[in-house]
Amino acid sequence: MQNYSAKQWGYMIGIGLGIVFVTAFITSQLVLPLVFGRPDTIQTPEVIGLSLTQAKRILQEEKLHVVVKDSLYSETDRVDAVLDQSPAPGEKIKEDGTVFLVISKGSKMVKVPNVLGASFQDAMITLRNSDLRSAIVDSVYSESTSRNMVLRSSPSPNSRVEKRTLVKLTLSRGPEPLPDSLSFLSDDSGI
Repeated sequence: MQNYSAKQWGYMIGIGLGIVFVTAFITSQLVLPLVFGRPDTIQTPEVIGLSLTQAKRILQEEKLHVVVKDSLYSETDRVDAVLDQSPAPGEKIKEDGTVFLVISKGSKMVKVPNVLGASFQDAMITLRNSDLRSAIVDSVYSESTSRNMVLRSSPSPNSRVEKRTLVKLTLSRGPEPLPDSLSFLSDDSGI
């Protein structure tokens, strides 16, 4: 008998909770919007071509959230310029909605800086700051260039290459040492 009574109570509590949840859902989705009105919708402002900072400011003034969805290389647009947005400009969006942006990473190409005559350390830093990699591939004697100074670079200075390209450097060993031509005179023969 007690078992039957506990089952009955369990069913009644389950049915009661179900009624509460259904009532809450109907109230929140149908009754409240009819009484207080639906959330305002606005037209999505156009931010294509603006900087990311400007786009965020404009969209946040309209009470919209901003999410950077992707970033792409662009040979025509500056770094952080907005290339695309979703929803598109002029489309209706609820207040407090989210606008997804695609921004520019800038050009994929970079100009090789002139590091000829620079020390290896300075050349390496300059190339790294230009988003290029460097490696020493050779060293040769030079009467006119000090030791560890860059004599050649490949690709050559001012050429355009993709970012992260390896620039091969040839360094100077300095002047070629003179042969020790008097070494045969300094033997221990006692002459």
